[in-house]
Amino acid sequence: MDERRLEVFRAVAAELNFSRAALSLHLSQSAVSQQIAALEHELGGALFDRSRRRVRLTPAGATLQGRVDGLLGEFAEARRLVAAARGEVAGELRVVASRTVGTYLLSAPIAELGRRHPDLRLRLRIENSERVVRALPAGQADVGYVEDTVSYPGVVLEPLFDDELVVVAAGTHRFARLAEVAPEDLAAEPIVAREPGSGTRRVAEEQLRAAGVRPEALRVVAELAGIEAIKGAVEAGLGVAILSRLTLRKELALGTLVARPLAGVPMRRTIFAMALAGGTELPAARRLTELLAASARSGRDR
Repeated sequence: MDERRLEVFRAVAAELNFSRAALSLHLSQSAVSQQIAALEHELGGALFDRSRRRVRLTPAGATLQGRVDGLLGEFAEARRLVAAARGEVAGELRVVASRTVGTYLLSAPIAELGRRHPDLRLRLRIENSERVVRALPAGQADVGYVEDTVSYPGVVLEPLFDDELVVVAAGTHRFARLAEVAPEDLAAEPIVAREPGSGTRRVAEEQLRAAGVRPEALRVVAELAGIEAIKGAVEAGLGVAILSRLTLRKELALGTLVARPLAGVPMRRTIFAMALAGGTELPAARRLTELLAASARSGRDR
């Protein structure tokens, strides 16, 4: 069974419209019709009822729709395994990363990998750390990247490089006049926090407890899922935050934000690559991990 025909079938079955399916696939409507006709001929029956103005699935089409994702997944898995056995950087690489890594660190390595291997198809999902660690056992990703140690059955971690968490405040805030922020000064400020499940938040809370500050006693005025949203809120004076220094390069250069260490508490964490225990590592995943580590090293050296 032809993989491309199944992809076209899935698009038409989802849209129930040949024109919209063609647009989503970047094909002409006639090309889509030809692929569906060829698939129907191969299977020996109609998959769509086109007898009225609206397109509908036939019983046979509905049955295939229930299996098409699994069939396409098997095609993709076969390609990945063959590429891995041959040591090729080819096929599809599904990447899942935490927000800090995915938004601020992976763009250049992914672009470089794509330039070196134009036949490789890269798919990147950005989630919080809890969802990242679940994606590999669920078969939704080939490699993952996350901040700090996480524990999940069947997942192994490879340490790549260290990251520093800092107290972030607006450039006009009183913290801008300090070399470091005392824990009691932080406790007196309104806090803009990452959402529950964030690796950044988890590490920050662990380090605050080590410094004698109870995170639950802090005055959290907002919980925001996006790092850019948090930086914008801090710039606007809503409060202060704890973020990765790696996410602040532009704002620190412009002076709109300042970053200060927490006095007596080295808030450091490790960036890890994640893989399935006992799984086959794809060459493309290994190349991406190497490029990510090299990019982080060069960024620190500049």
